[in-house]
Amino acid sequence: MSEQPESLLEVLVPILESAPAEELPLLLAWLERMAADKYRIWAQQTTDDVERKGLMDCAFREDAIAEFIEFVEPQAESRTSALKRQFPDMQGSYDSVMAGQDRIEQLRRQAAGELGGANFLRQFAEAHSGAVAAQFEALAYYEEANSSFLSNLIK
Repeated sequence: MSEQPESLLEVLVPILESAPAEELPLLLAWLERMAADKYRIWAQQTTDDVERKGLMDCAFREDAIAEFIEFVEPQAESRTSALKRQFPDMQGSYDSVMAGQDRIEQLRRQAAGELGGANFLRQFAEAHSGAVAAQFEALAYYEEANSSFLSNLIK
C-alpha cells in the first residue's frame, strides 16, 4: 500500500508534466475550478462569518483564474473535455491529498498548492506579452493572496 501524498504538487506535477505543454493552462484552469469548489465546501463548514467571507473570496479568485485561462485559450471547452477524458483521475488525485486530513492540514496543503499555481501562472506570463502576460502575472497574485489567507487562518 502506498503512502498518502503530502502535497498537491507531489500528486499533480507528474500529471502536468505528462501533458502536452500547450494543454498546461487548461489543466491549471481545471485545477483552479477544483480548488474553488473546495473553498466553497470549507466556507459552508465554518460558523465564523469572516472566515466564510474570506474562503468565498478565495473561491472567487480561483474561478477568476480559470475564467481568464478559458477566455484566452482557443476552443477551451472542447479541449478541457478532452483533457478530462485523458486524465479521468485528476479529481481523485486532488482529493487523495486531502483525504483523512484534519481541516488545518487540508488548509496548509492548499496554501502550499496555491504557491505552485502562482509559479505556473508566472511561467504562462513569461510565454506571452502585453495584456495577456500582465493578466497572468496579476492572477499569480491571486494565488498568493489565497495562500496568505490560508496561512494566516491556521496560525
